[in-house]
Amino acid sequence: MGRAARSIATAVVILSGAWAAGCHATDKVFCGSLGCAWTDTEWSRVQSLSPLPAPPPDTSNAYSNSPAAAALGQAFYFDTRFSGASTLVDAIARPVAAARTAKGSPANVSCATCHDPSRAGTDESSVPNTVSIGAGIYDVNSQQTLVAAYFPLLYWNGRSDSLWSQAIAVNESGVSMNGTRLQVFWTIVNNYYGSYQAVFDDPSSGLPAPTYPLPPAASITSAEFPLQGKPGSVKGCQAGSTTEPFGDAWDCLNADDQKTVNQVFVNFGKAIAAYEYAIASRGDSPFDRFVHDGPGSGWISPQAENGARLFVGKASCIDCHNTPLLSDGRFHNISVPQAGEHVPTVEDCPAGSSACNCAPGMEAASCLPSGVWGGTLKLGESAFRRGNAEAPWSDDPNAPEPCATTQIAIAVPAPDAGPGTVCAPDPSMKGAWRTPSLRDVALTAPYMHDGYYATLTEVVQHYNMGGVASAANAFQLPLCGPGETGPACLEPGAPAPHVAVQLKPLDLTDDEVADLVAFLETLNDAPLPSDLAQAPPPPDAGAPHDAGGSPAANDGSPSQ
Repeated sequence: MGRAARSIATAVVILSGAWAAGCHATDKVFCGSLGCAWTDTEWSRVQSLSPLPAPPPDTSNAYSNSPAAAALGQAFYFDTRFSGASTLVDAIARPVAAARTAKGSPANVSCATCHDPSRAGTDESSVPNTVSIGAGIYDVNSQQTLVAAYFPLLYWNGRSDSLWSQAIAVNESGVSMNGTRLQVFWTIVNNYYGSYQAVFDDPSSGLPAPTYPLPPAASITSAEFPLQGKPGSVKGCQAGSTTEPFGDAWDCLNADDQKTVNQVFVNFGKAIAAYEYAIASRGDSPFDRFVHDGPGSGWISPQAENGARLFVGKASCIDCHNTPLLSDGRFHNISVPQAGEHVPTVEDCPAGSSACNCAPGMEAASCLPSGVWGGTLKLGESAFRRGNAEAPWSDDPNAPEPCATTQIAIAVPAPDAGPGTVCAPDPSMKGAWRTPSLRDVALTAPYMHDGYYATLTEVVQHYNMGGVASAANAFQLPLCGPGETGPACLEPGAPAPHVAVQLKPLDLTDDEVADLVAFLETLNDAPLPSDLAQAPPPPDAGAPHDAGGSPAANDGSPSQ
C-alpha cells in the first residue's frame, strides 16, 4: 500500500472511531482548532458555571414544591381577570399617550403578558420593546421568570425578598396589572374556589393550613367583602374618599375580613411562585453539554469556545456573571445611561415629589433611578416581606429582617436588623442594579435594566468600553467646603456612589467581541414543554358565589 493510501486509510479509521463515539466527538480529532487551547485554570473556571442545580428551597413558602399549587399557580399566571383598568401613567405618575388599552378600560394583562414562559419569561409584546407596558408604563424592562426562583432578591432593584411577595406587588402596581387584593379574592372565589381549597385547605396534604381560611361559600357576600379595594395612601378609614382607591373600601374593612382577604392574596402569590419553581431553568443548554463532554466535543462552535475562554479570562465577565446561574445575585453600577422613553432620570424626580424624590443627598425610597438603594428602603416598608413579625405571612418563623437579607446581596456591612428596623442602605449603592442571569440571554432582549441596548453585540461593546462615562455621576455630590456639612454635599470620609470596580476597558478586538456573542448564544435551554408554557385548561370553579356582579374597573394609581 502506498504512503497516500495508508494515510487515507488511517484517517478513515480515526473518523470511524470518532463516529462510533458519537458525532460530537468528531471535533476532538482536530483539536488544533480554535476552541481547544484551554489552560487548567480556564477550564476549571468554565466548569464552575455548570451544571445548574435545582433552585434553593424557599422556606417562606411551604407550597413552593407542591405540584398541585404549581398547577393552580399556572392558571393564575395566565389569567387576565386578576388585572384592573388601564391607568395611562408611567412609573412616576406622568400621563402617557397610550398603553395597551384606553384609560379606564380593562387592561387584560396577566403575568404571562410581560413574562412569556415560551420566551424565557420575558416581554416581547411591549412597543417599543425597551421598558414593559401593562396598565401603564414601567420604568424598567421585564426580567426572565425562568430563573427567578434562584434569586434571594427580586426585581432589578431588589425590593422584594420572595417570589410570592413579588407576584402580589405586581398585581397591585398601577403600571403593571393594576389589580386589587379584593379583586383577587373575588376572582378566586368565583372561578377557583374548589381548586383553591384543594390546595390550601386540604388537611390530608401535609402542608400548613391557612391561619385565615376561606369562609363557607354561602357566607361570602359582596355586602361583607367589597368587590374592589387595596390599601390607600393615608392610614385609617376615610369612607367615601375620592382620593383613596375605591372610596377607601379596603381601609374601611374590618380587621378580621382584611386578614381573610390577605391570606387569599398571599396564597395567590405562593401558587404563582410554585409555578415559577416548576418552570425554573433546566440547565440543558448547548453550553451545559459542552462542559459535560469537554473541549472540542462539538456542542458549541470553535468560535463560541474561544468566547467562553474570553468570558472566564480576558473579558472578566465571570467576575459578576459567575456560578451556574451566571449571576452573582448582587447589585452593581455599571455606568448604563438612565435614558429612554418613560425611564425617569434624577432630573425628573425633584425634591418634595411623592412620586419620585431624588433630592441630592436626601433621596427617598421613591427615587427610582437610585436602583437597589431605593429598593432596599421599599423592601423595609413592605408588609409582605419575609421577616415582618407584625404581619407573619411567611411560612418561615426564623426569616431575617430585610436589612440583613439585602446586605447579603449588596455586600456592605449589615446594620442591626431587629423587628421594625428601618433599612439604611449604603450610599455607595445608589445607581446599582441587579446582575441578571445570562441563561437564555439570547432570548431576553432588550438588555440592561432600562432596555438601553437592543443586541448582545451592543452589550459586549458597552463592557469593552468600560461603560458610558457620562452615566456614572448621577448621584455624585460636590465635596463639602469649609463650614459645610451634608447631606447636600459629601463630607470627607463619607461613602460615595461608585462604579463597579470590575468595570474597566477590555481592549477586545472586533473578532473577540463576535466570539463572546457566539458564546452567549449557546446559553439557551431547550424550550419548555408546551403543557408548562401555556395556559392550562380552566379548573373546576366549584359552586357559584354571590359576587354581586363582576368586579369593577380599578382606577387605582401607580404603586411601585
